[in-house]
Amino acid sequence: MRRGFSLVELLIALAISAALLTSVLAALQACFRAYQATTEEASTDMVGRVVMYRMLSLVRNGAGFEPLPDLEANPPERIIASNSMSFIDDDEREIEFQYLPNTNGELGELRMRLTVNGATGQWQRLLEGVRAPRTPEGDDLPVFTLEYDTGYKLVRATIDMTVYADDNASVQIEGDEVRPIRLVGGTAPRRLVW
Repeated sequence: MRRGFSLVELLIALAISAALLTSVLAALQACFRAYQATTEEASTDMVGRVVMYRMLSLVRNGAGFEPLPDLEANPPERIIASNSMSFIDDDEREIEFQYLPNTNGELGELRMRLTVNGATGQWQRLLEGVRAPRTPEGDDLPVFTLEYDTGYKLVRATIDMTVYADDNASVQIEGDEVRPIRLVGGTAPRRLVW
């Protein structure tokens, strides 16, 4: 009659348990990484959309937009593409938006400045990790597009940018990483349309 396990049986059971524990821990680590990637993507999406909504709301209620088209050109310019724009809001404050690309090929930032009663404020960072839209060749296109009707009447303002998560943690899950989010929004100024 046998009363225990032999040494070989214990070693086999230990090896099987170690293999199962290793596979469970690998699956758990993949779950944590997937959670981190999803959280970063959702956070970037939410912050980017809030900034885009706020910028479009300010533009919608603005007047006196710049840059202005060249009416002396033949034919006159109607569409101006730029990395900055400015306008006057309801409270007669001048608001400037500017996309500032990083000079060494890294991601840039989107920033805003207010001028109240002639006193120009400091630039405030709205969003980091921003890249302008690109051509198929990889050249940057302007972030802001202003479409004018005859004269200086703005018909439509469009903002086009790609936002990347700014988390420093590297998330690699089977070769995938946090995807950038492209945000494109357009609006017509109400003060000039109605």
